[in-house]
Amino acid sequence: MTTTDEPWVQRLRDGTVPRRGPVLLAAVVTMAVGVTASVAEFAFPDFLRSIDTGRMQTTLFLVPLLVAASGIVLAVSTLSSGRSDRRTLARIRAGRAQRFHLPVLASGLRTTDDLAGPRPAIWTVDEFGLHAWAPSRDTPVLDLPWARVRRFAVATKADRGQRVAFGIWITTTDGADVVVQPRTALGRGSEAGAGKLDTLVRVLRSLQRELGSDRGAADRH
Repeated sequence: MTTTDEPWVQRLRDGTVPRRGPVLLAAVVTMAVGVTASVAEFAFPDFLRSIDTGRMQTTLFLVPLLVAASGIVLAVSTLSSGRSDRRTLARIRAGRAQRFHLPVLASGLRTTDDLAGPRPAIWTVDEFGLHAWAPSRDTPVLDLPWARVRRFAVATKADRGQRVAFGIWITTTDGADVVVQPRTALGRGSEAGAGKLDTLVRVLRSLQRELGSDRGAADRH
């Protein structure tokens, strides 16, 4: 089971962007493998003709192209997310310190009253609540004070007859719930899987117990 003190969680606490060199290297290797396989197919056309079924021929032809394309997508998303997150982090760090940073897919925000304007790329957590930040704004595009946050849960959706985890559901006291789709790390464009979503929910619940209760006690005084 993934724990809440693993390095990737600590980087989110610190607001640290991991080195992108290993990811870009993996993208280059993936592209090279796909291109090499495609070239080999054209260099040895008799191999494809020896396959009886047209469906198998098509599959063998397309797989190297898909592998090469996946490498390109990985490289582009890493470079794009890296630039976007660094701009957003600069705006975040210009204000008060944050206890946790949650990178999300900008296209993944869902609310009962969807936000107008720029979509958040990073959510942060501090003693006042949650804040959604966009690269183009100096201030948060949305604030959720702890008094409005009821609970955090893993969001699921139907996929081929099964329920699959895809995001985090933030239930609010006024019914304006928010669902976000976390990314694996700051500066990364890939979605977090089910295991990491479960860990992120546990981290957010822990912060709610710690900071939400502290804020309530301060308000009463």
